[in-house]
Amino acid sequence: MHPEIDRFAHLSSPLHRLDARAKITVFLVFLVAAALVRHLPGALLALGLAFWWVVLSRIPLSFICRRLKAVMLFLSPFLILLPLTHPGGWEAGLRQGGVIFIKGLAMVLVVFPMFGTTPFHVSMKALASLKVPERLVAMILFTYRYLFGFAEEVRTMQQAARARGFKPRSNRRTLGTFGNLIGLMVVRAYERTERIYQAMLARGFKNKFGTLSEFSFTWPDAGKSLGILLAAAVLVGVDRLWPKFFG
Repeated sequence: MHPEIDRFAHLSSPLHRLDARAKITVFLVFLVAAALVRHLPGALLALGLAFWWVVLSRIPLSFICRRLKAVMLFLSPFLILLPLTHPGGWEAGLRQGGVIFIKGLAMVLVVFPMFGTTPFHVSMKALASLKVPERLVAMILFTYRYLFGFAEEVRTMQQAARARGFKPRSNRRTLGTFGNLIGLMVVRAYERTERIYQAMLARGFKNKFGTLSEFSFTWPDAGKSLGILLAAAVLVGVDRLWPKFFG
């Protein structure tokens, strides 16, 4: 089973029922607010809010935790390198590294309720309705749709190579084998995209994606959106005012 971000879009929660256009907009505002955080209390608040929305979305925590491993691995060097290189000393470096680590984790967590509570094709239609260029939306949709297929094909080719006795080593033969695999993968990807495009043209595709989903912004949607925007405003306020009162 492929790790689709919208695997649990069929569940029912307040965030699942929020209009997709409003959901993307308000969570994007919160992501910008979280990215602007500069102090540890603001980063902790952003992480707490993100975790609350994950709980509210009812997406299983086990599903999210498995996908946070790579993110934590990517962010961990900030905790190691900044204390050693910060001009203000190791304490200032550790504090700054902690802020980057925590707010980065919070921003990734927000992506799950942002896109995981709505079917992906509906989220793409919402982006198009928000005046995102249709070509960009199509690129995102195709990339998401066929990325897992290409990954599965790579695994199949690796298994075939191992079945023929191939064992990676630090020599020219290994480099040549990997080069052949990459070249074969590029050729197969090109041929597949040609077949897909021709099949879509045969079905009447005209550079627009149709969907049966219709958007409706209601008063409950307005209340939820206002709550998320208020949380973003509080986050910015806490981060800006904290040094003045507790610095």
